[in-house]
Amino acid sequence: MKIAAIANANALAHISRLLEIAKVLRSDGNEIVFAGYGEYLQVAEQHGFATRELPYISRQQLVESVRSQKNLRNLYQYEQLKEFVEAELALYKELNPDLVMLDNRPTARISAEKAGLKTVAVLNVQMSNYRKIPFYSLCARLQPDWAQWLAAPIDRVENMIECFFYDRIVMADVNRLRRDLGLPRLYSYQHEEGDLSFLADIPEFNPVRRLPSHARYIGPLTWHNDLPPPACLAKLDKDRKTVYFSLGSDSLEELAEHFGMLTEKGMQVVVACGKTERDIGQSSIPHVYFEEFVNTDKLLPLCDIVCCHGGNGTLYQAIAFGIPIVCVTTHAEQYYGARRIQQLGLGAVLTLEKVNQLGFSILLQRVLQVLEDPAYRNRGEGFARNLQGWKGAEMAAKDIETFVNTRPQEPTD
Repeated sequence: MKIAAIANANALAHISRLLEIAKVLRSDGNEIVFAGYGEYLQVAEQHGFATRELPYISRQQLVESVRSQKNLRNLYQYEQLKEFVEAELALYKELNPDLVMLDNRPTARISAEKAGLKTVAVLNVQMSNYRKIPFYSLCARLQPDWAQWLAAPIDRVENMIECFFYDRIVMADVNRLRRDLGLPRLYSYQHEEGDLSFLADIPEFNPVRRLPSHARYIGPLTWHNDLPPPACLAKLDKDRKTVYFSLGSDSLEELAEHFGMLTEKGMQVVVACGKTERDIGQSSIPHVYFEEFVNTDKLLPLCDIVCCHGGNGTLYQAIAFGIPIVCVTTHAEQYYGARRIQQLGLGAVLTLEKVNQLGFSILLQRVLQVLEDPAYRNRGEGFARNLQGWKGAEMAAKDIETFVNTRPQEPTD
């Protein structure tokens, strides 16, 4: 079987989720070619997969659109979308794949449907129409005692409103292109799905109202790389609390110059800075160690707390080791997951806007609060048990092979 894996490669999570599934599929003798646009496409190449570059939204346009809800209407623009679909169709002619596997690239579904190809998508629950908890849950924000019995119906109404505006504002040009190509209209977050949709979540963390037959939970898909343990491990001071700070793909580079405030309070910081192009003073602060990418399986057992932007990949990595989390989010999707961390008592949440307004000291305060209260660690270790038994990549690969090899039933007289 030949598969085209097409992702929004501006973010590591969207590439790495498909990558984990592709590793299993490759071990079963299948051929996978990764395609997309963004600095993280090369991660697939580093794991031995062939890659093709396709035009897509720039990182700058993506960040400017999602960080401000007012600019979301600029995320998907008709002429750009048309160009992306044409490039994807040309790729299918070259590769002749049996399947298109996609993650956060709605045009890949459009082009695959136009080419008559089956699709499989990976997404999080909050990027679906099935989520139980809305992005802007009034009950979750206010939490008055009297509102608890109203939470379920209020959340349903809020989800309906959110999906309606996302459909009409954000996805308007996507549906316009589908119409012009003779494809049926999709509603709201359906554009993130495929013929088969894998939810890279667990219900205890990200619940749904209901799921149709083509969508299923498979558990987290976090990046497992073969990188050596970080070089700084030999330098870590056993008498200092260790902070793992993931700057993320969006990212939180502007906070790096303040990490000395953490070390002054007796901490040491290991920073995953990814593909940042910004000079973040990587050697100027004692007890702060910068790595491009990190083997978290080797590092996290030594950490006392994780600070990150609230991306699901990093959240689930921390949850798996029972480590408390402090999130600094830059947009609504990150805040969604970070808010769940706070609701479940697994850590705390701030926004980058608030940190910029009040200063880095507010983040330092939250880190100290979480570190000094053992209840966060105890709850984290208990919640980590919910991840046991989930083997997302293996489950997805098995379902994909069954899905592709299942022929449509012949009509009966």
